[in-house]
This record gives sequence, structure tokens and C-alpha cells, in this order.
Amino acid sequence: MKITILGGGSWGTALAVHLASKQHDIRVWEFFEEQAKEMQDERVCKLLPEVKLPSNIFITSDLKESLNDSELILVVVPSDKVEQTIEKAKEFISQQKIVICSKGFASNLRLLSDVVKEKVSGKVYCLYGPTHAEEVCRGMFSGIVLAGKDNSLKEVFESEDFIVDYTSDIIGLQVSAALKNILAVFIGVLDGAKLGDNAKAYVITRGLEEIKQVALAFGAKEETVYGLAGIGDIIVTSTSKHSRNRFVGQEVGKGRELKKVIDEMNMIAEGVTTVKEAIGLKEKFNLELPLITGLYEILFNGKDVKEILRTI
Repeated sequence: MKITILGGGSWGTALAVHLASKQHDIRVWEFFEEQAKEMQDERVCKLLPEVKLPSNIFITSDLKESLNDSELILVVVPSDKVEQTIEKAKEFISQQKIVICSKGFASNLRLLSDVVKEKVSGKVYCLYGPTHAEEVCRGMFSGIVLAGKDNSLKEVFESEDFIVDYTSDIIGLQVSAALKNILAVFIGVLDGAKLGDNAKAYVITRGLEEIKQVALAFGAKEETVYGLAGIGDIIVTSTSKHSRNRFVGQEVGKGRELKKVIDEMNMIAEGVTTVKEAIGLKEKFNLELPLITGLYEILFNGKDVKEILRTI
């Protein structure tokens, strides 16, 4: 199958390597021309330097070239770039199925699937789970969840060490995947401030309840929050050394300024973007959401994490 991956970051590259191992014909669109050329010529992604890119992966910064004759499209750009990327790509898209792999909300707290469906006519799916790029690209065992109206794409992705669950709850999958990054940032803050394991258990429990409240308000199924893309991803993102969101929180917890931490990173921490958007969920659904509100106060208003803990 000819598959286009829009986004040449760590997760887009890891998916490319995984799908290439299944003998698919992979084209990766990378926004930055210099980076695309470097990846194509040197067969390596700087964000995953230990992995050599197989010969059946072609990298380009030309959007039309990447989508020419494509049979399946994966969207793996940062969540706040999904709208504009699909807007630019839609003239080259016909009826192909589209799989959203970006985690977060679109503008005005809309679901990414809704935004994509407004712009293209093909079927839209989501693919989320506890799958760090650093492990997937090395073929380590992982499990993920595919959401959509059918499970016709399951075999495209699944392998012996890459298990794919299916759900029709595309809403719950997206809300869980977006909000778990907020929890990971908060856990990082606790680590940086050396507040211990008990506090982390408290925050994860309270955070899971808030994710459930928001998911149900959007119209999701409760069980999705307790699946791989919900609690599964919370576990891996909140505890792993690979977690960018946890790292950002940890540095803030140590007393560093958020902007300086972000500026020094070469990858995106979606949780920071999401918490700025998610603060609007309180008004949208008339919910309290003290944990989300508290993290916002810590990151952007310099509130003390100990003080915030007593309010959630």
C-alpha cells in the first residue's frame, strides 16, 4: 500500500519505520525543506538517531509529491498545525482514508476529526495509545487503539509486536489522548519539586476523573478512558524517560521558566499547548476541572504546586 505520512517528527518517523517493515511504500512529508533533504540523503532522523530509515521510505518537503497516488494518509503534525496542514493538502486529496495521529484539540476546542471531516470527503480514523516513538521504531512490543466507523485498517498497522485494538468511540479516544498529556506535565512538576510518589498517585487519580468528565461531556463512552489510549497512555507518558511532557513539567517543578524550557527543546510537548486550550472546557461544559485549572496556574501564572495540590 502507498501510504503518506504528513509530519516528519519522531512519531511520524517511527510510524514510517514500522509501516515500512510491513513492506508498505511510505512517503513522509516534512515541512522544513532542509530537514527533509537531510533525512532523505542521510537516511536518519535526528530525533531518532539510532534508527536507519529503510529504502522504502521517501522523504520530501513537497506536499503534492508526497500525496501523489497515495492510498492512505496519516496526519502526524502537531495538533495546532492539523487544520492548516489539511487545508493546504486538501487539493491533492480525493477519497483516501485519513488517520489522525496528532494528539490535542483543534481551534475553539473542536475535535481534530471534526476539523478534518470538514475539509475532506474520505473516511477519518484516529490512532492513539501508549507508544513512545523511541520504542516503536526499534520494533519493541507496543499496543495502540484504532478508532473509526470500521476496523478495515487494523491489518495495515498490526504486526506481531504492534497490537492494534479497535473502538468505534472516536470521540473518547481523542479526548483521552489529548488530556493525558496534561497529566504527564503535572506529574513532571511533582517530580521536579520532589514531592514524592503519593502525590503522583493522588494527581493521576484526580486527573483521570477529570478526563472522564470531559470525555462524557463530549459524548464519549466511559470505558474508552480506562483503555490503552486513556489510562494506558497516562501510565507511559507520566512515568517514562522518553516523555517530553513529563520533562517539561519536571523542569518547571525545579523552578525553571516555562518559556526557556520550551525554547531549548527540539521536540513538541503537546501538553503545554493543550492545557492552554483545555482551560476553556470549564466554560464550554460548565465543569469545575480543578486539576487542569491548577496546572494552568502553575505553568503560566507561577503558582506554587503545593498550594495547587490542596485545591484538587
